[in-house]
Amino acid sequence: PVKSKKSVLDLIAYIFLAFVVIRIITALLSEYPETSSQLFYKDALFFLSFFAFSFYLKVFDEKKVKLILNAFVIAGVVVAAIGLTLFITQKVSRAQSFTTGYSTFSSYLLIVFSFGVIYFRNLTGKKEKTLWLLGLVLILAGIITSLGRTNIVIAAAVFIAAIFISKVQLKYVLVVIVLTAGVSYLAFNINSSEVKQRIEEPARLSDRDILLNAAEELFFEFEHPLFGYGPRTFHEVFTDRDKLADKGVGSWHNDFIQVYFESGAVGLLSFLLLILFPIAAAFKLIRKKGLKNERLYILLGAVIAETALVLSALTAGFVNSPVLAVLFAFLIAIVSSVVYPVDKQPEAN
Repeated sequence: PVKSKKSVLDLIAYIFLAFVVIRIITALLSEYPETSSQLFYKDALFFLSFFAFSFYLKVFDEKKVKLILNAFVIAGVVVAAIGLTLFITQKVSRAQSFTTGYSTFSSYLLIVFSFGVIYFRNLTGKKEKTLWLLGLVLILAGIITSLGRTNIVIAAAVFIAAIFISKVQLKYVLVVIVLTAGVSYLAFNINSSEVKQRIEEPARLSDRDILLNAAEELFFEFEHPLFGYGPRTFHEVFTDRDKLADKGVGSWHNDFIQVYFESGAVGLLSFLLLILFPIAAAFKLIRKKGLKNERLYILLGAVIAETALVLSALTAGFVNSPVLAVLFAFLIAIVSSVVYPVDKQPEAN
């Protein structure tokens, strides 16, 4: 047990709290209160998880923090293996897990991959590195077979960046590339229905052009620019459902558009601050060059993973996802724990 000289609440925590309060206010002011009231139970885990993550990541010793981070990546490997198995056995046309669709599955793996490939620098044992690389291969193959074009491009960019950031040796790079290509090739040879359709229709936008056109029209007719229509009101304000090929679309497929229409300019500004401030605070600390290597690569892994998630949110979304929103909270909690550490002292007997 430890006592802390400083509170675990820091500037990132206060920004997160401000975002939560604004989302709650816009739900209370919603034009569709019955729909927006879902925020109070569907987003509760997201709202509360950050404070729990931040507290434990700050007060736990390094051994326990490492255990948590290892478990985070290992869980991603398990999910990737499940998705690949479902895909190879032709249970699904695109890799996904039992409980989520391919979009959430792909974004989840992208987050884990982005953190794991940077965190690789902290590994020392040969066996540990080998197992970690095999896990990254499964995760990357899972992203590829989910066929999310944006996430595949982001994962490739993260991998290239990681080679330079973490100074990954060429032999490890080649292992990941060759094995990922092999696993993906085998999977697509067994289950090729969706990829053939992608090849035949490379310009297909998956209804995103319709969503963007509708958002543009709504933007100029927007009656609630300050506080929005209320959280989770996509179905109430989107008017072109008859034009969609996929009638099950439930969001704007872009979190910045989503938050603006749901919580207005106030909500969007708080969302942008919540995204950008942890990244800016992390780089400010990195420039001071005072971090030990292990904490440096933990921080870089969280920042790269958060950046990857935000880029993915340009064509998908995480703010209303019960899985991805919690992972976002976990990532900024990691940043908070490194940028604003508490002074830990043993309790007096």
